[in-house]
Amino acid sequence: MKRIITGLLLLFCCCALLAQDAQAQVTVTGTIIDKENQLVLPYASITNKSTGRRTYSDKGGFYKITASPKDVIVFSFLGYKPDSLVVTQSSGTETRDMSLVVEARQLHGVEIGTQYTPYQADSIARRETFGYILDKRDMPLAGSNTPVGAGIVFSPFTRYSRKEKQKREFKKIFAKAEQERYVDSRYTPVFVSKVTSLKGDSLQMFMRNNHPDHHMLRTMPQEDLIYWITDRYKAWIKQ
Repeated sequence: MKRIITGLLLLFCCCALLAQDAQAQVTVTGTIIDKENQLVLPYASITNKSTGRRTYSDKGGFYKITASPKDVIVFSFLGYKPDSLVVTQSSGTETRDMSLVVEARQLHGVEIGTQYTPYQADSIARRETFGYILDKRDMPLAGSNTPVGAGIVFSPFTRYSRKEKQKREFKKIFAKAEQERYVDSRYTPVFVSKVTSLKGDSLQMFMRNNHPDHHMLRTMPQEDLIYWITDRYKAWIKQ
């Protein structure tokens, strides 16, 4: 009898602990947006720093991640300053909308003796941050090769097709952003102003109307870029 009572007490304690752990789980959810223009940020990275759990927002900027009280959740998106929050609720759903701020798109000062240019150093850091998505191999999407016939047909990628689409789209966004940042690293207001002597609104207007593309800059030496800007400036003045 004593053993039975002891066993029941142990079972009761275990159930109580399990119930306590279940109550400690919080679903943190909300929307991630650009603070300046209020546009949603799709495929932003959401990481529970306390547990290592990681996910990313959907096409509408909506996110959801499991956490415990006092866990730290970090939000990051390509070209934006990361932000974080601390889980305050003890159970249930905690709704927290996040607004991220764009990083300053200015060329860093040149560091003498450094191994990488400022652009290369930033690019390496961004690659490390989002490597967990970029390194994943693209899988066939559900429906692309699914047999058609009577009854229910299961494709091995059906349940993952949404994540596959999100991953593919994020890779496109990442590649496009890297191209824009490379252009920004070479075609800077300081550099263009030295070549043209333009300043203020005139400089901004000239750069907006005469913007080199990524492919051209990748194959163009700096001396040729100076000639290109000079030719565009002469034509712009005539107009």
